Amino acid sequence: MASQIENRYIHRIDAKKSAGELRGQGIPAEKFVALFYDRIPGLKVRFSTREEDKGPEIGGRQTVDLVVSFSDGRLAFAPQVTSSIEKGVIEKKLKEIREHPFIRLNDMKPGDLAIPKVLISLDARQVKIFFGDPNPEKYPELYLKVIDDHIRSLTFNLSQTQNPLERNAVNKLIEIFKEERKKEMASAWINKIPSFCKL
Repeated sequence: MASQIENRYIHRIDAKKSAGELRGQGIPAEKFVALFYDRIPGLKVRFSTREEDKGPEIGGRQTVDLVVSFSDGRLAFAPQVTSSIEKGVIEKKLKEIREHPFIRLNDMKPGDLAIPKVLISLDARQVKIFFGDPNPEKYPELYLKVIDDHIRSLTFNLSQTQNPLERNAVNKLIEIFKEERKKEMASAWINKIPSFCKL
C-alpha cells in the first residue's frame, strides 16, 4: 500500500516536471504549422493580428492564430493551433469551433464568403524535438497529424453548412489536404527504403 502511494506521488512529481519543461511551445507550434503551409503550392499564410487572436472571453470574436489565403489573395481558412498540455484546453477550442465553424475576419468585405476555422492540435514534446533538429524528413508523423487535423476539421465544417458556395469551398480544401496526405504517405514510404534500393 505504501509503495502504491509512493509511486503515485513520484508520478505526480514527474508529470509536473514534464509539464514545466514543455511549457511555452504554443508559438513554436504555430511556426511549425506556418512552415507546413509553405510546402503546399498555391497557399500563403500570415500570423494573426492582435485583434484576430483575441478570444471571446476578452471581448474578441474568436481566437485565430494564422490566416491562410490562396495565391490570388482570396481568404481560404483560419487555423487555431494548440500544443497545450493543460486539461480542458482542447475541449474549449473544440467548443469554439462547434459553435462557430465559419468565421468572418474584420478586413473581409460584406460580399466575401465566411471561411472555415480549423483546429490543429500538436504534441508539445514533438514540437520541441522538431525545433531542436528541424529536418522535415525526420518527422513524417508530425506532418501527417497536421494534415489529418485539417481533414477532420474541414469535414466537420462541411457538415455544418447547407450554403452551396461554402460547401464547394470546403470540398476544394479537403481535396487539397487529401492530396497532401497521399504525397506525405508516399514520401514517408520512400524514405524507409534503403538508399541502395532507390533509383
